[in-house]
Amino acid sequence: MKKVVVIGGGLSGLSAARAVKAAAEKKGVELEVTLLEKDDLPGGKIRSVREAGYLCESGPNGFLDNKPSTMALTREMGIEGLLYKSDDNARKRFIFTGGKLEQLPEDPISFIMSEVLSIRGKLRLAADFFLPQGEPGKDETVAEFVRRRIGEEALDKLIDPMSAGIYAGDPAVMSIIACFPKVKMIEDQFGGLLKGMLAMQKMAKARGQQGPQSAGPGGTLWSYDEGAGVLPMLLAKELGESVKTGVEATALERKGSGWTVLTDGGEYEADEVVLATPAYAASKLLAPHSEEASRLMGNIPYVKMAVVCLGYDNGDIPHPLDGFGFLIPKKEGRKILGSLWSSSIFPNRAPEGKALFTLMMGGARSPELATLPEDELLATCRAEMAATLGATKEPEFVKVARWDKAIPQYLVGHLDRVKVIEREIAALGGLTLGGNAYYGIGINDCTTRAELIGPMVADKLTNTGGA
Repeated sequence: MKKVVVIGGGLSGLSAARAVKAAAEKKGVELEVTLLEKDDLPGGKIRSVREAGYLCESGPNGFLDNKPSTMALTREMGIEGLLYKSDDNARKRFIFTGGKLEQLPEDPISFIMSEVLSIRGKLRLAADFFLPQGEPGKDETVAEFVRRRIGEEALDKLIDPMSAGIYAGDPAVMSIIACFPKVKMIEDQFGGLLKGMLAMQKMAKARGQQGPQSAGPGGTLWSYDEGAGVLPMLLAKELGESVKTGVEATALERKGSGWTVLTDGGEYEADEVVLATPAYAASKLLAPHSEEASRLMGNIPYVKMAVVCLGYDNGDIPHPLDGFGFLIPKKEGRKILGSLWSSSIFPNRAPEGKALFTLMMGGARSPELATLPEDELLATCRAEMAATLGATKEPEFVKVARWDKAIPQYLVGHLDRVKVIEREIAALGGLTLGGNAYYGIGINDCTTRAELIGPMVADKLTNTGGA
C-alpha cells in the first residue's frame, strides 16, 4: 500500500487529498492518505460562523463560476443543493471617491460615460486605444502597467482599490502577470485594453452572448447555505479519519525515495508528500533539503488583516443596499479597504429586517490598523460606517477576525520564482506543491490546483511501482 501525507488542512490541502484518493482509485493504486492540520479546525482562513442569526465570513465569501473546478467539485460531492447564487444586484459595485459612493460601470469602456473619472482621466483612458503594445509576456508591477496603458487617475481610483479588495495588496509591487493575468493577456493578444474589450465583445456577440466584456474576472458569485466554510467542512467530513487536526508537521526527513513527516504528536511515513501549507511553513520544512526553495518560499510576503462583521437594523442605514459593496482608493484617506454588503449578496446572512456588513482593514496599505485594540478597532469601524454609508447608530452585532498572515502577495517576478521552487522540489523527489501562495489565492485557484495534483501524485505512485 502506498502512503500519501498532505500537510495543510485548508481548502488547498483538503481538495488535494480528495483528488489524490480519486485519481489513485482510478489507476487501481491501493492508497492511504493522511492529512495533517495544525489547527483544531480544518478549512484554513475559510471560516463561516453563525451567531445571533448573522452569518459571518472571516475569509472569502464565495467563488465565481468563471472557472469550473469548484462547481465541479461541489457536484462530485453531491452538495449542489446547498449552493446559493448571489443576488443579481450584487453585480452593482461601488467605489467611495470624492467623499461619496459612485457606482462602477461593468467594463472599462463604460468609464468614458461615468462620473468616476474626471474628463482628463477619461481622455487618458481613451488614449489606450492608440498606444503601442507593451512587450508580450514581460512582467511589471500592476502600477507600471496601469500607468502605461490607462493613466494615473485610473490607477488611483480603479486599480488601487481593486488590488486592495482582492489581494489587500499594493499595486506598486504586485505582479501584473501573476495577479491579473487576464489583463496582461488582453494587451498581449489585442495590443491594448480597449481594443481587447471591443474585440471580445464582438466575439461574444458572434457566440450569441450579450452585454459588455470586462477585463475583470467575470462570472457569477456563488456560495453555500451556511457560507463558504461549508465546502472545507464537508470535505473534511468526507475524508473522515484521514484528517488529523491539532497535529503540526515540524520536519521532513528523507527515507529512501519517500519521506518521514515528523510532527508534534508522532511521525508518518510517506511515499509522496503534498505541501499545502502557507509558504512560510513550507519554507521551514524544506530548509534542510533545498536552501533555494526554502529561501524563495520564505520571501513570499503576507499581509495582516482584520475582518469585522457588523449587524444593523435596516432602518439605521440611509444608503440603499442594492449592491455588492464598495472599495476605497488609498487617496481618500479612509481607514478601511472597503465593505461587503453581505446580506445583500446572499440570502440568509442576517435576520429578517437586518443588514450585515463585512469591513476589511489592514493589508499592505495600513497593516498597523489590523492590530488595533478591539475598542479602537470598533470605534474606527463605526466612524467609517458613518462616513461612507451615513450609519451613525451603534451596530447591534459585532464579530472580529484577525489574521497575522492573511493573504500571500505576488510580487513582480512571482511566476519565475515559482518555477525555480518547482524545479528544486522536483529534484528532491516525492514532493508535490500546493497551497495558495503560488498559483492563485482564490477558492477556484485552490480547487483547480487540486485537480492537477490528483493525477500528478497518482502517476508518481504508479511509476514507482504502485498498485
